[in-house]
Order: sequence, then C-alpha cells, then structure tokens
Amino acid sequence: MDAVVLCYNLEETEKGKKIEQIFRLLGCRVRHVKTAWFRSPLGVLTGIASGEENSPPYFGAGFSEEMLVMHLPGEEIFKLALQMMKREQAVVELKAILTPYNMKWDSIALYEELCREREAVTSAGRGSQGAERTEK
Repeated sequence: MDAVVLCYNLEETEKGKKIEQIFRLLGCRVRHVKTAWFRSPLGVLTGIASGEENSPPYFGAGFSEEMLVMHLPGEEIFKLALQMMKREQAVVELKAILTPYNMKWDSIALYEELCREREAVTSAGRGSQGAERTEK
C-alpha cells in the first residue's frame, strides 16, 4: 500500500513541517493540497484512484482550518502518527482516514462532514454536562 497524507492549510508552517517530518519518518508520502484542487476526489489526490486530478478547478474561498486525510497501511501506523504529533505539539483537529466510501468525496465535502461530526460531538458533550448539572 502506498501510504499518503494529504495536508490542508499547513504548507510552510512550523506545524506543517513537523507533520511532514513525522509522516516521512513513517514512510508516507506527504502532499499539500492547493485550494484549486478542492473539487478533485480524495482518491485521485492520494493517487490511489485514477481520474482527472484537474477536474474543474475550485475557485471558492475554501476553508482556513487545518485538515489531514490519511491513507495508511495499518492502525499501528495511525496510532504512532497521532502519538508523535501530540508529542511534537503538531495536533490537527480535523483528520480522516481515506476509506472506499469517502475516497469519491472532494475536499469540501469531507471538510463539511468533519465539521458536522465535530458539532455533533460538541453538542452531545454540552448536553451531558447540562444533565449532570441538573442532577446535582
């Protein structure tokens, strides 16, 4: 398996340099995704699916949050990468593993899904905290 990590909004940043070092040390290819490529399927951007990388260029504003998309050979590498990122203080909140399901999505669709998931988790956390306060 060709291990690849797509990086968003990390190019030429200290955190981005740390993340590149971590993943290259783990044998992964690192690719910084340009805003113009945001409408290309994730599978194409990682190089594991064939298709036009330069499908219609994206001219929108995109998003400014950092995000990672990882196509890794196993769970152990994933866990090790997360540990190393935490140790190097290079944590990225929005991250996803490439799957057969999401590899057809584009970067904008994945970003929106990760934001929905984050909001759901945050809302659930607020709800359980409220329930705890009510019980006391």
